[in-house]
Amino acid sequence: MLNNVSRRGFLKAIGFGGASAAALATAAPTAALADNTASTDASLYRFEGEYGCDIMSQDKLQELENDCAEQGAYEVANGLVLLRNENGALPLAAGSKVTLLGQNSIESTIEEEASGGFGGPAKKSGPFYSYHSGGDSTKGALISTVTYLEAMKGVYEVNQTLVDAYQTSGYKRVKSTDEPEVGEAPSSFYTDEIKASWASDYNDAAIVMLTRQGSEDCDLLLKDPTGVSFMALHQEEKDLLSMVKEQKEAGVFKRVVVLINSSWAIEIGDLPDYGVDAVLWVGAPGATGFKGVAQVLTGEVNPSGHLVDTFAKNSLSAPAITYAQENTPTWKNLDAVLEGCKDTDKFVSYYLVYAENIYVGYKYYETRYEDSVLGQGNAASVAGSSTGSAWSYTDEIAYPFGYGLSYTDFEQKLDGATFDSASDAYKVSVTVTNKGTVAGRSVVQVYAQTPYGDYEKTNKVEKSAVQLVGFGKTAELQAGASETVEVEVEKYLLASYDYTKAKSYILSAGDYYLAVGDDSHDALNNILAAKGVSGMVDVLGKAAEGDKDKVYTWNEASLDATTYAKSRYSDTTVTNQFDDCDINTLGCETVTYLSRSDWDATFPVEQVAITATADMISDLDGYTYEVPADAPAVSDFTQGVDAGLTFADMYGVDYDDDGTWDSFLNQLTVEEMASIMPDNNGSIALDNIAMPASYRGDDMDQLEQVHFKLTDQSGFLWPSIMLSAATFDREEIARRAALTANEAFFMGCNEIWTGGPNIHRTPFNGRATAYYSEDGQVGYFVAKIQSEECQKRGIIFGLKHFCLNDQEAHRESAATFCNEQAIREQYMRAFEGAYAKGGCQGMMTAFNRMGTTYCGHCKELLTNVLREEWGAHVTVCSDAVVGSDYKKHYSEDVAAGMTYWCWDTAGFGAASEGASNLSKDVIPQMIEAGDGYMLKLLRQATKDHVYCEVNSIMVNGLAAGATIEHITPWWENALTGAKVGSGILAAGFLGLYLAKGYVWDKDGEGVQADAQSQKGGE
Repeated sequence: MLNNVSRRGFLKAIGFGGASAAALATAAPTAALADNTASTDASLYRFEGEYGCDIMSQDKLQELENDCAEQGAYEVANGLVLLRNENGALPLAAGSKVTLLGQNSIESTIEEEASGGFGGPAKKSGPFYSYHSGGDSTKGALISTVTYLEAMKGVYEVNQTLVDAYQTSGYKRVKSTDEPEVGEAPSSFYTDEIKASWASDYNDAAIVMLTRQGSEDCDLLLKDPTGVSFMALHQEEKDLLSMVKEQKEAGVFKRVVVLINSSWAIEIGDLPDYGVDAVLWVGAPGATGFKGVAQVLTGEVNPSGHLVDTFAKNSLSAPAITYAQENTPTWKNLDAVLEGCKDTDKFVSYYLVYAENIYVGYKYYETRYEDSVLGQGNAASVAGSSTGSAWSYTDEIAYPFGYGLSYTDFEQKLDGATFDSASDAYKVSVTVTNKGTVAGRSVVQVYAQTPYGDYEKTNKVEKSAVQLVGFGKTAELQAGASETVEVEVEKYLLASYDYTKAKSYILSAGDYYLAVGDDSHDALNNILAAKGVSGMVDVLGKAAEGDKDKVYTWNEASLDATTYAKSRYSDTTVTNQFDDCDINTLGCETVTYLSRSDWDATFPVEQVAITATADMISDLDGYTYEVPADAPAVSDFTQGVDAGLTFADMYGVDYDDDGTWDSFLNQLTVEEMASIMPDNNGSIALDNIAMPASYRGDDMDQLEQVHFKLTDQSGFLWPSIMLSAATFDREEIARRAALTANEAFFMGCNEIWTGGPNIHRTPFNGRATAYYSEDGQVGYFVAKIQSEECQKRGIIFGLKHFCLNDQEAHRESAATFCNEQAIREQYMRAFEGAYAKGGCQGMMTAFNRMGTTYCGHCKELLTNVLREEWGAHVTVCSDAVVGSDYKKHYSEDVAAGMTYWCWDTAGFGAASEGASNLSKDVIPQMIEAGDGYMLKLLRQATKDHVYCEVNSIMVNGLAAGATIEHITPWWENALTGAKVGSGILAAGFLGLYLAKGYVWDKDGEGVQADAQSQKGGE
């Protein structure tokens, strides 16, 4: 059995494998200019990709995309999760004869565009590949999609009769709330003629695919029109599985394998009842990921992925469901709210309460399990039970967070843990031995439990029974081989936020546990064993003993409310910022947050109808900008006076060098500073300071809104980010980010907006495929790695959506209420690693509100936490303002810390409102009217904007002191069929590749660096 996918092209290109990671950032410049003349000044190449600097090189671009394709398949092979494997069903030898079942396993031949949402597959049936449309997009891609059928035919002989029948059946999956179909063919479809196709052949295995799909602005329904949860098996799927079971029992199919082609945690607890032998979660595999699926099925690769979500048997039993998706209520006094607010009614009508507190996903199920075993907190009550009887873990959970099987057996031995005061972290050492007969990789997961005592109960400090605090992964281990893995656990992650008394982070007094486990449930059983507890069960409901030898424990004698009372990242004191997000502080109706102190009394069974107070209505109205009494006058500032500083001169200038920054800002007029605030996938150039236009676009799982300059095509269609996270492999996560950054490099794209940190608060989030996990800790680790890899290559990594944007239903401005512990430990924690530790310099705000305050107006979020507490130097943009008047309160936004507005551009949805309603016009009008405070804010926003962009690839090829002039570039007619869009071309970056340093301005004209200035800057 081969257990390693070749990544030859990738290893050659960026040095992973044999070379150290440090080599990535230190490669010598090898740029070739467009006319094949070599650069003579290496200092102009501040940022460089691993594929050379000639982005007009067809060979290098193709090499890059080939490496992306290779890595995409490898990522899926190492991130998909083997959930079940009975009777030696897998691996299934290559060359076997199989029947592929499930309407959504085969692409329809009907050319029909998908309906509803943003992006999504171009066909209404067939496998779910990705959030974006990939190779079927209008711009196409250099790497074509390898379909599931193509991948399977590459390793197996496939029943073509059934394939042909599916392709022309007419049954399809429709992605809209009006037609929420799962797309499966009914039982009547399987005629005797079709069944005959596998009666005597193609029956080595029945491979059944189950698919779910959502999208932006389109959650999956809690209940569809038939009254069934959209996560549950629907009747057509049950009929299909029943038929397959009958055929297996009749001796036709030798084995039954199910593929879960979904980024959503489908309810699959009943699959064993249908005689299913093996189950693989394959997520949304992107353009080439089904090759990785085939490699795992045949055993060429040994699966090593682990779940980043809990798979519940009944998704509707989770406490978050009470306020989620279509369970999003309107205000009790809605008429008064609408009368008191000037923005569009739908943007002020809805609210959500995160009454579940910190108890999302495994943090709910595992904590309630421990309390059930210990007989405390009324955990065995009926509240939240799926059966109507006493709550039972076995009744609720199919597969726990972190779960994943292998084709071999591993033994993990905890060697010990030591505390390193210098790094303020525990070093957990684990020796992994392959006890099986084939090679494979093993994930080491470390979980923590912290004390929950009288202080915590009294002061409403909730504690999860376990939480992921670190992970590592072995190399491929041959049978009998061992490897010692060291996992770092930051002590900070053991702290809890006390929002009622200490109003900061605390380390509780009592016993602490660090446990190694195969998943969250296994780790908790090990902790319970260390406590001397009995009565545990494993995930299958069988009696479990746990392993106390996999647990390290110690005692903290007293409560510590000082160690993390000051930010780890700055000199800022950490204290409550979001009291107004807690509905219980606002003088209206109150709610009871879920608490493990009494599961029965606090479980959110019914919604609370909330009456918005006058103050709440004022915040919803959103016109809160005030000029402070001590505000400066406009005359206190100097604008439009040349200081001899250009954009390139500011490269490397310290953010805190106020003198230099003030001199630089003094050169700009108010109109120039405001002109870079509207965005249309980029901002315009500023000739006065030789600042090129920027070029930005969405990533999520594909750079699709921006295109390669050589081909005008989209980037590679990656697997869903969940699959990357599910590898639990830091190097793999880094490789993907590095390749994405290189793609941006070839596009001249200096900033990408990407998903990631929002939470799978429920399994129904329409954009779950774009977000890492149900756990904010996963975001803390993964987003840090991604940020580091992109930023060091000069690509501004822009994560979204900050914060509490965890559903699509009524996402436009829903007032979201949550207590500060949950906000900090779950929802902001998922972003924290990127900005506080990973150097991330881009941020996109959310659509919703923090309490009643729109996220873009929330100074506590964008300034007090993001910039001051976390110490981030970041450019902050809104989510798309087009068609959303509540997001166009420019004065409130800039006062909170907004830097620019996404798609706030005349001609892109704003034309009907008139150009005077754009940020670039409104803000100068305020300053012209004498608002010196707004001028101060505008200067700060400009500084934040320029600081990030001058430390990106925008500065490449620009010498200090350079000036620019407008010309018609040679490439305008050279790119066959390419049309240069007004306002969005990136600009200064491409000057690196042209003999005389061309860049682009807002009109798509070439801008050429003055030769004398270039020479003088050398």
